[in-house]
Amino acid sequence: MAAGVKLAIVSIGKAEVGRDLCVHLGVEDGEEFVFADPENALYDNLDLNRGIQETFFNPATPFAFKDRLFRGDSSKELFEVLGKWKDASYAPPKLEQAFNQGGAFVFDGPRTIYAHYDEATASHAIPDDMVDRALRIGDRQV
Repeated sequence: MAAGVKLAIVSIGKAEVGRDLCVHLGVEDGEEFVFADPENALYDNLDLNRGIQETFFNPATPFAFKDRLFRGDSSKELFEVLGKWKDASYAPPKLEQAFNQGGAFVFDGPRTIYAHYDEATASHAIPDDMVDRALRIGDRQV
């Protein structure tokens, strides 16, 4: 990565479950950039979308699955990751957290330079867009 660019992944759950998941998925050095948020404080502060009606039953959900399955640049990776989930079962600490949607953000200090709020289940940011923005900022600071 470019100088000054740091990756952090925050997920709802307990730290020990996060460590187990990193091992299961084969994520090397996950303890350096994967963090647990058991109370979903970050999700609350970022005002991410939540609730079964607003997310899972959102009309955008089937379209998001269609887009992910038929987008040529990500379907291979999607199937690779989904194949690993067949042996995994990880539940959030609180039942209501199961329908919290995520997001993707790139910060330059206190300034937000990229923000994507997952609208519905499977409606995620496009990683290449996020990485390109982060690298441009990192290169500028070198």
